[in-house]
Amino acid sequence: MDISAPNVSPAARVLWGGTFDPIHEGHVSLAIELSNYLGVQPLYLLPNSQPAHRHAPVATSKQRAKMLTLAIQSHEQLAIDMREIERQGPSYSVLTMAEVRQEIGPMMPLIWCLGVDAFAQLTQWHRWQELLTYGHLLVLTRPQVSWPKDPELLTWYTAHKVDEAKQLLASPSGQVAHLKLGQHDVSATQIRQQLCLGYQPSATELAPAVAHYIASQSLYGIN
Repeated sequence: MDISAPNVSPAARVLWGGTFDPIHEGHVSLAIELSNYLGVQPLYLLPNSQPAHRHAPVATSKQRAKMLTLAIQSHEQLAIDMREIERQGPSYSVLTMAEVRQEIGPMMPLIWCLGVDAFAQLTQWHRWQELLTYGHLLVLTRPQVSWPKDPELLTWYTAHKVDEAKQLLASPSGQVAHLKLGQHDVSATQIRQQLCLGYQPSATELAPAVAHYIASQSLYGIN
């Protein structure tokens, strides 16, 4: 299930799930920063098969996995976890976290990373209140996305939060942290819109190998 993982024994399992439709250089840069900040290699990018709370991806699972492989091929800090694509059906984070917890044993910290926009929808996730049974949540801020205001979510967050993200490395599960790293003002939606309109994103937005693959597959409105 794990691709491009270096032969090291990490201090924690760190997963960043998402649609990655397509993966862009903002994703890659932030993942590398996060790996360096936590001191954990590899950090696993985990493409979902069928997101449960948003529209179906434009690219197929196979295409998104290929773009991920191309995007991280020169970055040894990063790896790909294919389990949700191989599982198929709706991608429920709680099931993935439970599966990973069983694999890594009870003592290793498990950190599930998500953007603040996804965190705002957490109370709609399948069995969301069980997530911390299996691991921690690390909420990553994004440009121009405000902190959620849902009282139920904020009460839950306050009950489980720690002040520093690195504190998540000290225990296996049960906590939530918030982290602001470099702010990369690029989004997959923006990339898709640019491509559909005939504009080519820059190499700082989309890796050239990924851009070439998108063109070869006529993805996102490219003819």
